[in-house]
Amino acid sequence: MRGCARAPVRVDPAGGGTDAPPYCVEHGGAVVNFAVQRHAFASAQRLKSSEGIILYAMDLQLGVAATSVSDLGSENDFEFIKAFVKRLVPVEDSLLLVTETDVPAGSGLGGSGALGVAIVAAIDRAYDRDRSPLETALLANEIERKDLGYPGGNQDSLGAALGGINFLEYHQGGGMTPHKIPIKPDTIRTLEHNSLLIYSGAAHVSGSIHQDIKHSYALKNSPTVKAMEILCEQAQAMAQSLRAGKLSGYAAALSESCRQLYNLHESCDSAEHRRYFLALDDCLLGGKTCGAGGGGFLLVFVKPGRRQECIHRIEDLGGLVWPVTIDFEGVTHWLAPQYDDDEVQRFRHCATSSA
Repeated sequence: MRGCARAPVRVDPAGGGTDAPPYCVEHGGAVVNFAVQRHAFASAQRLKSSEGIILYAMDLQLGVAATSVSDLGSENDFEFIKAFVKRLVPVEDSLLLVTETDVPAGSGLGGSGALGVAIVAAIDRAYDRDRSPLETALLANEIERKDLGYPGGNQDSLGAALGGINFLEYHQGGGMTPHKIPIKPDTIRTLEHNSLLIYSGAAHVSGSIHQDIKHSYALKNSPTVKAMEILCEQAQAMAQSLRAGKLSGYAAALSESCRQLYNLHESCDSAEHRRYFLALDDCLLGGKTCGAGGGGFLLVFVKPGRRQECIHRIEDLGGLVWPVTIDFEGVTHWLAPQYDDDEVQRFRHCATSSA
């Protein structure tokens, strides 16, 4: 059988950035995020020992094939998926790994974190390994941060694995405790109905933005540190508002979190996003750039009765609009029938011809 998995992407309405070292270790951190129903998918099929490794990304129509795990190399091409295979697949084994995602690159929705979680879960399923969602998140994040050396925190992986609406508490000195925020069903439905995700087409590169923030953080009298302090305060205020069902407090924390995100470093700001905020201002109770900023998606919370008007304005601006539906499952995995030999060879051809 073939091991399959999916993991949702996340939005981070408050506290994003405070989950990354060194701030979270030196000061602690706080993040509110929730998983939404756009997903990364992975399927892993063990092959005969002589068939080697075949990796293929359906959405990118790109892949790579190698005679063995050790022959994958460390070139930049496909380095993300290669790192997971190197960590999780025994060197003597052969494997077909196929991935795809519902979100564009540079979305600000933690797409790589969701993909990493899905890959870990799919390979675990193929090998009949048992790992909790939290363990899956931490392992996926470790591969990104340690094996690949990508900068950032771990809220993307946690949102993808845990699902639902989370308050992530980062402890001074290290460590993190995830908390599910208890929210009444009426509040959840209102939150979903009045929330929209907007994509202008302006992608971001989160790695370079994280490096900019880290550099600014180290400067004397850095404004980045003050911004992070306020981001933590807003995440705590937002969690409290959601527990109490006070969505006006949620909206206020959402907008203040956006202001402080832009204060982390100028590369977090986006002229294109400000154009959307200006055009939609009278329709919104709050809004925030998702992820590290500089592009990607916007999360907005619309005034009651103004949702359709807001959608029409976004479309007139040339933007893509997605509804927001919270994914409470988090990472899920299952078994599916194996690809037959012809399908395996088709994936091999696609992988080698795209290289």
